[in-house]
Amino acid sequence: MARVSRVGKALALPFPTTVNIMKIKYLAAVVISLAGLGFTQRADAILEMTYNNGSNSSSANLFGTVIPGTQSGGQVDRDVLMTNQLVSMTLGQQGTFTVNGDSGLYSRSFNNFGSPPAAIPTGAQFATGILDGTTPVTVNLGTGFTYLVAAYDGPNGSVAVFNVAGLTGSVDLYRYAKRDGLTGNLIGSNSAAQGFFKMTGWTLLNPTGAVPDGGTTVMLLGAALGGLGMARRFLKI
Repeated sequence: MARVSRVGKALALPFPTTVNIMKIKYLAAVVISLAGLGFTQRADAILEMTYNNGSNSSSANLFGTVIPGTQSGGQVDRDVLMTNQLVSMTLGQQGTFTVNGDSGLYSRSFNNFGSPPAAIPTGAQFATGILDGTTPVTVNLGTGFTYLVAAYDGPNGSVAVFNVAGLTGSVDLYRYAKRDGLTGNLIGSNSAAQGFFKMTGWTLLNPTGAVPDGGTTVMLLGAALGGLGMARRFLKI
C-alpha cells in the first residue's frame, strides 16, 4: 500500500478555489484612501497675501507682510532679518519697525503657527530675475522648508512671508503685487497693471525635510490604523 506523505496530506485538505473579488476591490479602495492621507499636505491654490480681511483673519499660510521691505544687504540675509522681525511679533500685531537701517510697516498675520523658529540663512534656496508674464511663479519646495519669502519691486513694492512647513511639491505665487493702501494687505495679480509691481525674487528658508510635527504624525497614523480596522471588520478578512 502506497504511503501518503505529509505534503500530500496537506495538499488533500480543503482549499478555497474562489476569491471574493468584491472584497479585494473594497480593500484596494481603503488602502488607496489611507495612502492619500499622507504625512504632509500640498498647497495647490495660489498663495494669497491678505493680512486682515476685516474680521481679523489672514490668508492661509501667510506669516506676515512688510511694506516696503528691507533693501540693504544680500537677498537671503535681508529676508532672514525681515522674517525674524515678524517672528518676534504677536499674532495680528502691526507696526513700523526699522530693520537693517530700513523702516517698514510689518504686519504679523492672525494665523497661529505655534512657536515658529527663528529664520536662518543656512540651507536657503533663492531665485532672482523673475520675468514678466501672465502666469504664476511656481516654487518647488523640494524636501521642505519653513518659510517662503516673496519680494516685489524693491523700494516701491512689498514683501510677503509664508509659513510653508509641512507642504510638499510646488506652490504658486502671484507674479505681481500691489499694496492695499496702508492696511498691510497685498493684492496679487498674474498680469501687469497700474500700481502692480513685478516680483524681484523669492527665498526658501529653514530646510525641514518635510517632516510633520509629532502631533500630526500621531493623528494621521491613528486615522490610518482605525481605517484599516474598520475595513477588516466590514470585509471579514
